[in-house]
Amino acid sequence: MTNAAPHAPASGATTWRALFAEDGGDPLDACKNAPPLTQAITNAAQKFPSACWNDVESGCRDEVGKLLDLSVERVLFDGWMKLERFKKCVEESKGHPEDAFFQDLDDHEIASTHKPRIELRYGAVKVADLDFEIELALKVKGVRLEVRGGKVVCATAGVFSANAKLSLHDQVLVEKETPEFAAPAKIRFA
Repeated sequence: MTNAAPHAPASGATTWRALFAEDGGDPLDACKNAPPLTQAITNAAQKFPSACWNDVESGCRDEVGKLLDLSVERVLFDGWMKLERFKKCVEESKGHPEDAFFQDLDDHEIASTHKPRIELRYGAVKVADLDFEIELALKVKGVRLEVRGGKVVCATAGVFSANAKLSLHDQVLVEKETPEFAAPAKIRFA
């Protein structure tokens, strides 16, 4: 099997899993027994020798459990890099690496789509693929970015809300959203 998370979070980064965890629970627990997922895993497992079925099923569930281990900060940064005025600020800061540049951002939304695949192999033979789609969105209000030497070093304050939708082969497994929440005083970027 391949790793389902395309961008492992940096040490100390906030993951989408943590963002949606309610009372310390796993936000993906709701989907692990969803009929489209259980059927896809069962169908895939049956392509292996019967002695392997339990291992294949538990391995698939473990990999599904990693799907929301994506860095929130990475999604924010990638989204901000698409804003023309922010790109201009980053470019300006490269010419003066010792100075701090600040960019205030209006209320905005950042959307990100990821298409992880769990590949099931028996030895060197590919037996099945589980194709997922993760749609992530953050609504951001009142953020100020600090840029030094062409790099974002931190984001100050702000109010956020988030939603995520996880699908398997175009069938929605789980959809989650958060209420608005205040960001930590500063979000640091590596």
